[in-house]
Amino acid sequence: MKNVIQKLFSRRNLTIVLLTIFGFFGFLFALNYGLEKYNQSKQWQEIKKSAEAFQKAEQELYQKMMADTYGGKTPQETLELFIAAVEKGDYELASKYFVKSKQEEELRALQAAEKADIDNVIKLMKETENDSGSYSADRKTFIVRKPILTEYTFYPSGIWKIVEI
Repeated sequence: MKNVIQKLFSRRNLTIVLLTIFGFFGFLFALNYGLEKYNQSKQWQEIKKSAEAFQKAEQELYQKMMADTYGGKTPQETLELFIAAVEKGDYELASKYFVKSKQEEELRALQAAEKADIDNVIKLMKETENDSGSYSADRKTFIVRKPILTEYTFYPSGIWKIVEI
């Protein structure tokens, strides 16, 4: 029996057991490291896809902005064009002087509004024509604060669009 125990715990068997244990833990470590790298790779791929989708959407928006020719060369000219369209009752044309993302909303608002309300807003807007307003530091935004807040933005096509009234 003593002989069997000595053989069981011989240097060779202990070396094999220790190497097996170290090999097993080494395998687990390598597996964990590999899975971590795989997950990082997947995350980078998702980030890359998101960035590409964002870039594509940005390019599409830029193309739409370049194709949009409704607006004036100055914020005041855009306001004058908007007022003229509203006074003619051409709300569809008037809505085109707004930024692309607000055109449908503004068209519905103009169509649903009472004539007296529209006349009142137009009266106030005519008063803003005389207000000098202020440009942003990059000169791509123009804001008139009185008598009615009106914000404009400069499109890459060289025209000014209404952001908010």
